[in-house]
Amino acid sequence: MKKTKDPDSILLGRRIRTLRTIKGLTQQKLGQLADVDYKFISEIERGNMNPSFKVIVKIAHTLDIDLPEILRFEQEISDPKELDKRIKLILKDLSADKLQNVLTLLRVLFPVR
Repeated sequence: MKKTKDPDSILLGRRIRTLRTIKGLTQQKLGQLADVDYKFISEIERGNMNPSFKVIVKIAHTLDIDLPEILRFEQEISDPKELDKRIKLILKDLSADKLQNVLTLLRVLFPVR
């Protein structure tokens, strides 16, 4: 568990904060239930500390989510350029049929008025 400030640690921290908030837990309660110091939870959420795999597993278990779910960062990205880059990466190799499905889905989610 070392001090960091890299983008991935920041995204992990944001993700944990989002999931914790959805579950209605304070940092203190999450720490208590996961057997992790709440101050360490705070440092993780701010992207200042990089938790061990064991701590990530404890947090995921406490939040009652599958381990891969804690690493889904898409919802935590706020930079429009990064979002655009990731969307283009997904779309670039899709077949015409799959692109049509994406367009249909987007029209359902965001109808043009």
